[in-house]
Amino acid sequence: MSNRKINQDVEKCFKQITIGVEAFDASYDKYEQSTNASQRDKLVDNIKKECKKLQRLRDQIKTWAAGNEIKDKGPLQDKRELIESVRTGITDRGDGT
Repeated sequence: MSNRKINQDVEKCFKQITIGVEAFDASYDKYEQSTNASQRDKLVDNIKKECKKLQRLRDQIKTWAAGNEIKDKGPLQDKRELIESVRTGITDRGDGT
C-alpha cells in the first residue's frame, strides 16, 4: 500500500477514535446521571458498543505499529494509550460495563 494511502487511513482512524471517545464519555456521563432503569440499560448498551468500536480501532493501531510502513509510531502509541485509558477508566469506576 502506498505511504499516502496509509497516512490517510491513519488520520481517518484517529478521527474515529476522537469521535468514539467523545461519544463514550457522553454516554457514560448520561449513565451516571440517569435514575431510570430502562434508560440505564440502553446507555450500558451504547457504552459497550462504543467500547467495542474503540477496541477494533486499537487493534488496527497495533497492526500499523507492528508494521514497517509507518516510521513515527509515537502518535499511534498515544492513541492506543488513550483507548486503553478509557477502558481502564470503566473498570476503575467499578461499573464493569
